[in-house]
Amino acid sequence: MSTRTANPLTSLTIDPAMLKDYATYRPRPSGKPYALITTKDHPSLPLAIHNYTNRAFSRQNWDALAVAARALVTETSTGNVVSRSFSKFFNYHEKLAYRPTGNEYTFTIEEKLDGSIISLFFYQNTWVTASRSSFDSPHAAAARNILDTKYPRILERLDRNKTYIFELIDPTMPIKIVYETADLILLSIMSKDGKEPPADFDWLSLPFPRPRVHNAPRVNPAALSKLNIRNEEGYVVKFWRTANDEHPQRIKVKFESYLQDTGHRVITSMTKISIRSTSEPPSNASILATYLTQRTQIHHFRPSAISDKMEACRRAYSESLELIADDYGGESWLQRIGNIWDRIDALVSLQEEEWRKLTATLERQCYKPGSANSRSQVAKQGFERRIRRADIDPSYRHALLAWFSGAPPAQQVECFVKSLSIPNDLRSTIVLL
Repeated sequence: MSTRTANPLTSLTIDPAMLKDYATYRPRPSGKPYALITTKDHPSLPLAIHNYTNRAFSRQNWDALAVAARALVTETSTGNVVSRSFSKFFNYHEKLAYRPTGNEYTFTIEEKLDGSIISLFFYQNTWVTASRSSFDSPHAAAARNILDTKYPRILERLDRNKTYIFELIDPTMPIKIVYETADLILLSIMSKDGKEPPADFDWLSLPFPRPRVHNAPRVNPAALSKLNIRNEEGYVVKFWRTANDEHPQRIKVKFESYLQDTGHRVITSMTKISIRSTSEPPSNASILATYLTQRTQIHHFRPSAISDKMEACRRAYSESLELIADDYGGESWLQRIGNIWDRIDALVSLQEEEWRKLTATLERQCYKPGSANSRSQVAKQGFERRIRRADIDPSYRHALLAWFSGAPPAQQVECFVKSLSIPNDLRSTIVLL
């Protein structure tokens, strides 16, 4: 087998056993267990879609298959490549980014749209749409709806041996930039071996809109990043190294304003919520930690106010994940995370209600909270004897002592949060892919 045939970036077949190994959660050479790619099966066709994981990203485990695994579609039994999207390409300042030599045949600087990647390909007598990581995501369905309504009969004109790569923009499913209308912006056309059209391809032969082109005599990524065009993410710069280059190289150039805004905390002025956007998918444990961190910042036990603020926290947390949501299943993935948040909220709310009833009962029994109790050994000893009775959960004792001693509200809430009973599965550190 030739090197070209074996290269996952260009091969027409990829060993299913290799794909399975890359998707297996197991110890890697670093000693840490993780999967390099995710694999998701088509609901009815013998296909699977593969994507690099954020763990591969964070650990910079970029070999040819990890780079190729970006909306890569293969037959499950044969490993035959059915569809390719763009292989992973990098921001211009990253170590693995393509380094322009200045001797390239030509280049183009295109608007980097802030939408969702869509692949359109033909298999078993039907055209299939897929988002980056799913065949049946809301984004894939929205793309098909646009094709059917805005571009009727276009499928009859398309090459069945190619994959058409689009950016879906839809005001009902924004990432960060909100566009006015829904559409499919044609980014490229990809062969199964990764070949793309030449630099002089006539894109006007197809009815789809294309990214806006920025004209410049040379490529200066640092200067481009400072243009900070309003309501735009940045640019993708594409290089053809020779006149016959069929595998152009790409780099990303994101505007400094976009990166600063993306890195900012999600803040709502009314509730002072502060949740930082992330590039890593969460686990149950990290969702729990975020929830409890936000709860400890509410220094009281008033149920209505707590409910309102924690609901705002839930929305902010969901927004903080939107930049990576399409990598893991889009809206359905966000809903899954939302369900975990809601479960935590229900558990905590029940225990808070129990806490309120307990402290009200103790007050009726003449155990009045106040700072004077902290200075009275008689009062403290009497209260300690009371809370050791069988009708009070032992886990509440430390929090109750803080309450009875008139500790500051923030300390009382912190002690209560530490006393919460949380099921073990909500402490799982397995990331939600």
